[in-house]
Amino acid sequence: MALESATSNGTTDENHPEEKDEWKEGWLFKKTHYTMRWKLVWCHIRDGQLIYGFNEKSAEKAINLVGAKVEMLEGDDGTFGWTITPKDSKRTFMLRASSAEEQWACMTAICEAQLSSEQHCSNACVVQ
Repeated sequence: MALESATSNGTTDENHPEEKDEWKEGWLFKKTHYTMRWKLVWCHIRDGQLIYGFNEKSAEKAINLVGAKVEMLEGDDGTFGWTITPKDSKRTFMLRASSAEEQWACMTAICEAQLSSEQHCSNACVVQ
């Protein structure tokens, strides 16, 4: 069964890899702000935010997903990667999954978190 992602304008996209489980939490790679190295972090989505930390118990840092711009990474760093730029922020977070399927599931979960937030803004959320 293929995942079907909804956009804020009501359309759907069925052209994506097969996925068995919806991503809710797990290990992702995040590019560090200062050293620009990929570091493994524990992540989960809650209340329109991507919460991350060194492990499940220390996950306290948050990226606001509501109104954030989410884009695929390109180039050598772009293998299964994407960026998140929170609304009204100059900082861009770079994340990477272990596989194309995990990348698709994570990006879909981010899109769904944006759409289901009480603070949902009118911009469309499309995972391609």
